[in-house]
Amino acid sequence: MKKKMLWVLLATVTCALALTGCGKSDQDKADEVAEKIDAIYVQNWTEDTEKQCKEAKDAWDALTEDQKKMVKGENADPDYFGKDTGDASKDDPLNENKIGDKEILVVSFGTSFNDSRAKDVGGVEKAIQKAYPDWSVRRAFTAQIIINHVLARDGESIDNVNQALERAVRNEVKELVIQPTHLMHGAEYDELMDSVKEYKGKIKSIKVAEPLLGEVGKDASSVNADKAAVAQYITAEAVKKAGFGSPEDAAASGTAFVFMGHGTSHTAKISYSQMQKQMEDLGYSNVFIGTVEGEPEDTSAEAVIKKVKKAGYKKVILRPLMVVAGDHANNDMAGEEEDSWKSQFDASGAFKSVTCQIEGLGRIDSVQQLYVKHVAEAMNK
Repeated sequence: MKKKMLWVLLATVTCALALTGCGKSDQDKADEVAEKIDAIYVQNWTEDTEKQCKEAKDAWDALTEDQKKMVKGENADPDYFGKDTGDASKDDPLNENKIGDKEILVVSFGTSFNDSRAKDVGGVEKAIQKAYPDWSVRRAFTAQIIINHVLARDGESIDNVNQALERAVRNEVKELVIQPTHLMHGAEYDELMDSVKEYKGKIKSIKVAEPLLGEVGKDASSVNADKAAVAQYITAEAVKKAGFGSPEDAAASGTAFVFMGHGTSHTAKISYSQMQKQMEDLGYSNVFIGTVEGEPEDTSAEAVIKKVKKAGYKKVILRPLMVVAGDHANNDMAGEEEDSWKSQFDASGAFKSVTCQIEGLGRIDSVQQLYVKHVAEAMNK
């Protein structure tokens, strides 16, 4: 009888431990959270996505501070929930109903950096809304991975493209203008256009505006008015931020500006070469274009370092050639890891100073107004 009671007691204790997780090591608990984060680090939305996001955050909140430091998965790390990127409440996801007959849907890749989302993406959205007060401006992101991240960490719900288009249908929108904030006609733009095709018969009028750099063009020498404008706007902003009166003044002081884009294997990658050609055409001998992915090849960090070194500049200012100053700008460009652009420029030993301007193109007023112009052009098609 005593033996039976002992077994019952042991079984009860075992069950209790299992229910409370007390029998799990700190690493086991951290690994479970990592699995939940990896499960939502995906590009496809499902009916379980919202639930999975909440479960991942709840599991993270249940960890001790030491356990949080142990979270490591295929994509999971302590920064997923732990990194402070600003106050999410300052951002407006623009996902309200009661849209009315006319809508401008601003479609961005997106970012999980709260401050950048509010200033860069939000800056463009606000400028468009100000220019077209009779239209309802709404938001959509093309990166579900980012949508999930923001939802899980901050509880902010942002529409993906299909959700935003469905919202427009439900609200009986009759005129829809879509303004992509993407830099070029790349893979993200192509995916957007595929989604739009599915809604052609559901909304009376759908017009899509040009991305920031306009049409791609045939070769590296094919520049256009949009690229010329962007080249002038972003250089002027970088020069002003650095305290110079002009690009020439900066060059005279031995200072070069390097704009770092994302890069792509898509045929639109020639846009980066065109932007470099545009800088040269404008006489900006101290302005260089690079990409994180190193596509085109001559835009890799190694290639750009060689170009700047050969040109004789001793001071380098890095700035993102991206609408949003998010993960790529903060980590790939300005991060402390040895493979960041700042670290690689420093490690080359060729420069006296290497500094970073972590600001997206979306917060530059002249860039915002170029998007406003693109919206007008789309409306008049």
